[in-house]
Amino acid sequence: MPADSVAALVHAHGYRWNEDGVWTRLTVGDIDPETGRVYSGPPEAAWLWRGERIVVDEAGMLDQDSALALFTVAAEHGATLALIGDRAQLPAVGRGGVLDMAAQIQGRTIDMSEVHRFADPAYADLSIRLRGRDDPAAIFEQLQDLGLIQLHADTDELHEHIATQRGDGQAVTVATNDEATRLNMRIRDERVRAGAVDDSTITAGSDGLPVGRGDLIQTRKNDAALGVANRQQWIVQHVEEDGTVWAVEAENGRKRDHSARLPAAYVAEHAHLAYASTAYGVQGVTVPVSHTILTDAMTGPAVYVGMTRGKGENRLHIVADNTTDAREQFIEAMQRDRADRGLTDATQQAAEAVRGLVDDGPVKLVRSEIAALERLAEQSEASAVRWQQASDGLDELHPRQRFEREQAADANDAAKQQLELVRAGVAEPMIEQARAVLTDWQDADTAEQTARDRVRTAGRFKKRRATAEHDAAQTVARDAKRRLAKTWGEPPRRNETRQAWVERVTRPQIDADPRVVEAEQQRTATAQALHAVMEPNPWPTIGVYARVFGDEAVRKNPGAYVNARPARLAADATRTAQTARAEAETLRALTPAEAVERIAQTRASEESRRETARILAERERQLRVSRSPHSNPTLGGHGLGM
Repeated sequence: MPADSVAALVHAHGYRWNEDGVWTRLTVGDIDPETGRVYSGPPEAAWLWRGERIVVDEAGMLDQDSALALFTVAAEHGATLALIGDRAQLPAVGRGGVLDMAAQIQGRTIDMSEVHRFADPAYADLSIRLRGRDDPAAIFEQLQDLGLIQLHADTDELHEHIATQRGDGQAVTVATNDEATRLNMRIRDERVRAGAVDDSTITAGSDGLPVGRGDLIQTRKNDAALGVANRQQWIVQHVEEDGTVWAVEAENGRKRDHSARLPAAYVAEHAHLAYASTAYGVQGVTVPVSHTILTDAMTGPAVYVGMTRGKGENRLHIVADNTTDAREQFIEAMQRDRADRGLTDATQQAAEAVRGLVDDGPVKLVRSEIAALERLAEQSEASAVRWQQASDGLDELHPRQRFEREQAADANDAAKQQLELVRAGVAEPMIEQARAVLTDWQDADTAEQTARDRVRTAGRFKKRRATAEHDAAQTVARDAKRRLAKTWGEPPRRNETRQAWVERVTRPQIDADPRVVEAEQQRTATAQALHAVMEPNPWPTIGVYARVFGDEAVRKNPGAYVNARPARLAADATRTAQTARAEAETLRALTPAEAVERIAQTRASEESRRETARILAERERQLRVSRSPHSNPTLGGHGLGM
């Protein structure tokens, strides 16, 4: 049966509710508190007949109170119900979980497994992953590969981009009503400037923003007398002097336009600009292009809704310094879900939370991690105290000599860091150039081989053309190889990988670059200077450390203490303790599932840092070996006569 909404249907059948969420039902003859008139039953348009089917679209947004009223009305009249919705999209504003409960009670559901909305099959597959929200990092990478992630320097720049680039009929999804209001005002200003909106005669919407001819608005309250429904979008055709709005429905799909006259009072209370909307405002909408603006207020379901509105393109906009920052924001958003999805879902979440009470559950993992962090903090605090005592003792011992040593050590550290930075800056463009030249040659060589194969297989009439194409391809390949050899020497050897070749041919040029040579000379000079100011008589210093750490510990490795910098080590240990305690407090404040996810991310980051350090150390070792006079020994002496 046709109806504007579930709310309109149950309202027609006598249900009333107030702002506190208290529901009542009128019987025929009661005074309607909303109108002050006698309630005479549902109007003819809302009559139900036995066997009639009520189809509820977007049923995932149906709250439990509305559902109970709907089920009661259907049962009273012998009507049946069909609930259609996506449980991964936005839930009800109130108590939710209706779709899950209905599926559990009925025991039979029909699931749509094919995606028909999107023009790109690859994006159709990705939309299923967006729905499940599993492995958001991989989802982000796929979105980036498809060119659908757009980074912005700040919010103002993002809003400017949307205002100037958004086309008519495109959806813009934001996280909050306040953000929608700000962006709607910016978009409207741009449309006024472009002449698409008339700002001479205006009225005010419920968001406090002006509404004029050409504006896109949305009605927010069902009104059968006016012929409007909640979330319906309109294009303003005319605004009268008293604020009355004449509008035509936007993209209704009907052969004839549906127009409405909206009194100024209705517009002021129940209509507003709709260039940008929250996910609730766009759910159920299909447009050519969709823009979704990611902020820390957006949830996973809202991202899913916003990123599945566009048939042709769904673009995600993020304010971020770099891709890593954007990826972290996306992962956090996909993991947020503040919805009340009913008792069944809450029970499952509770079961997941207490699962850690068993030996292999997340709670045990989190507790173990917190305990380890506390131990690390205690050990670091004790270490900081000892190093500080040693630093204080050394402050009284040869203060000038100690200052010179620390100054030389700082200079040596800075020279090492500068060498690494210079080497990286020289290497990056050189490696890119080598890769590009290698790719050109490999592509040309492959094309030449393909052309040669065509010559062998060409028929008599195509032989001449195939031969000409092969000659041209051979010339291109020869030129590409000549360019490669001119700059980098020989092509890759047999079974030599691209990466190995690039490292082999670029390393000598990197080492010979004047900037690297200068930085290496500076590092050598600072190392020699540090060696020169080393304390000639280490025993007074060793005595200080022995009083703090004990004779036995210092005697085993005196060099480690003589060259130590206790003030810095004390500060490092203090920071380690503070970081460990702060991380423990953070884990305590999270749910078990969130804490486990954070632990996994932290461990992955630490492993990545260790791997990076290992690679840099190996490169440094190889560099030292290559510069050693014994790195390329030649065979000498007498050979074996054969």
